[in-house]
Amino acid sequence: MPTILFMKIKAKPANWQPFYNELSQTLDREVKPDLIAQFEKITKSWTHKQVLKSLKTTKPTEISMYVYPTGENAKIWEYVSLGTKGPYPIPKPGNTKAKTLRFREGYKARTTTSGGYGGPGKATGKTVFRKRVTHPGIKARNFEKHIARWYRPQFIKTIKNAVARGLRKAKA
Repeated sequence: MPTILFMKIKAKPANWQPFYNELSQTLDREVKPDLIAQFEKITKSWTHKQVLKSLKTTKPTEISMYVYPTGENAKIWEYVSLGTKGPYPIPKPGNTKAKTLRFREGYKARTTTSGGYGGPGKATGKTVFRKRVTHPGIKARNFEKHIARWYRPQFIKTIKNAVARGLRKAKA
C-alpha cells in the first residue's frame, strides 16, 4: 500500500516531554489535515473515492506521521499512483463472470506522471464490446512523490514553528 512519510524525528534532550508533546500535537493539528487535503485535491474528481486515514506512531525518541488511502477503492489509488506492469489480459484467465467487456476508447487521464493536469479524465471515443482485451498497463503517477514536493515548503515552516514552541516550553 502506498504511504507517505513526512516526519521522523529522533532526539532526546534533557527536558524532552514538552518538546515531544508540541511536535505530536502539531502533527495532529496541522500536518495531518494538510496532508489529507493534498490527497483529496488529487482525487476530488474521482468517481471511486478512497477513505483517507493517518497513522501517527510515537516511541520514546521518535514521532512519525503516515497518511494513506483505505477502503474498497484504495487499490485504485495504488494502481494509478504506483502503476501496473503490462501488458496483461482482461478479464484474467479463469474469470468467467464477465461475458462481454464494454468500454469507451480514447481515454485521457486527468493526471500526468509529472503530477500535473493531463486531460478531462474521460473516455471520448466510441463504445466498444469485447470478450477480452490486453491492457498495456498504467504508467505510475507517483502521487506520494508529488504530494511531498508540493507540501514540503509548508511542512518545513510548520515544523520549524513547532520546534521553536517546543524548545520554549522545554526551557520553561
